[in-house]
Amino acid sequence: MHNNINNEKTYRSNSRAVSTPVYGWNRTWDCSYTKNSYSGVFSGKDQTSSPDNLNRGFSWGRFFRTDILNRSVSESLWIILLFLLSRLVLFSIIYLGNVHYPPEINYIHEPVFSSMVTDTMNIMCQFDCGWFETVARDGYAPVPQNLTTGHAANWAFLPGYPMTGRLAAMVFGENYLAGLLAVSNLAFLLALFLWNNYLKVLGFSRPARDISTVLLCFLPYSIYFMAPYSESLFLVFSILAFTFLSRKNFLMAGLVAMGMTATRNVGVMFVFPLLLAGIMEYGFRNLFTFNRNNLKLILGIMCVPLPMFIYQNYLYNLTGDSFAFMHIQWAWGRSMGNPVKYVIDGLMTGGYKEYFSIVIILSLPLVWYLFRKKYYAEALYFAISILIPIMTGVNAFPRYMFCMLPCLLTFTLIARNSSTARCLLPVVFALFSVFFAMAWGHYKFFVI
Repeated sequence: MHNNINNEKTYRSNSRAVSTPVYGWNRTWDCSYTKNSYSGVFSGKDQTSSPDNLNRGFSWGRFFRTDILNRSVSESLWIILLFLLSRLVLFSIIYLGNVHYPPEINYIHEPVFSSMVTDTMNIMCQFDCGWFETVARDGYAPVPQNLTTGHAANWAFLPGYPMTGRLAAMVFGENYLAGLLAVSNLAFLLALFLWNNYLKVLGFSRPARDISTVLLCFLPYSIYFMAPYSESLFLVFSILAFTFLSRKNFLMAGLVAMGMTATRNVGVMFVFPLLLAGIMEYGFRNLFTFNRNNLKLILGIMCVPLPMFIYQNYLYNLTGDSFAFMHIQWAWGRSMGNPVKYVIDGLMTGGYKEYFSIVIILSLPLVWYLFRKKYYAEALYFAISILIPIMTGVNAFPRYMFCMLPCLLTFTLIARNSSTARCLLPVVFALFSVFFAMAWGHYKFFVI
């Protein structure tokens, strides 16, 4: 959201104020979940991912003793343990980092641990959190009134996540921040189970799913799955939508994708992978032959943008501008422009802008890798999810990318197919997650 590099201190002081080949594609994207796929027997042409090849050279199973894990720990227990461990480690890093290395704004009350609940609320609510809280507490403002100049409003934040937090706040005595935190963390736990099921649908073995769970729990930007942000809820809807897409249930995919659209504006772009999947299944010409299956696909596609239309109608009645959620981004210095120019300018500017631009460049090979593995619908959505944010600037791009399902799938495939990646990725991810957690607690702008 924030693109104004000259007003970081100003924003800091105000942010809380507020299968078989299909039509020549020869793709195993629609591989159904079978007993064999669950037990680790892979179908399709990607033999590099078979259990036999997983055991060549470095073995994740021998490294983490997942051979013992598979026999003694159920997948559900494994997911819960990793969830608790990762949240405990990252929160401890944030809290103790603030205790021993007090930031400019100290969130810890003395004596230490005397006000854990209040301290947790203060530490975890950074950057855009205040905007989500205002939507949950007060709804949408009729006129801009936030930031120092009073020219920003919370219209840029779609209602799916803050309204869910508002409902959850009823459990906490209308403590809206607590409600938002609860939604984020419970949604992430649910996402872990859904992600595990999604990988089963795609035919990943138990060791491969264990690798992916570790990567997801210690993702470099995993802090956003703990904080009061929409990433966790968006991930839940994304996994469900792509799971139904992989099962060729296009109507359910479109219905679930409505949750994506209601949570983040890039969710509306799910219409394109859904359309592509329909073309791969039925053929382009057959899309115009109306029958029961095609009708389900068309209805699914029509459902995806529906929450956005409803939100635009609400904004028109509130402000007189259906696109107020886009136009208000001028308050953060964001405007539609040439994405290539934004990337080049970021490289020339230096600092965290340069870091954001480098991550954008490095994301392109990941899209190509996913495309080469014949995950065409996921690769298309990945490319669109990269393009849309950088059309208004480079800020916040790394956390957008890392928290997207296609990115998670790409790293899972890399870890499954490469013994070196299976060794290095968990370690590198864990180190970066700790680093970004510490930076989050100290309000470092590059984490946004």
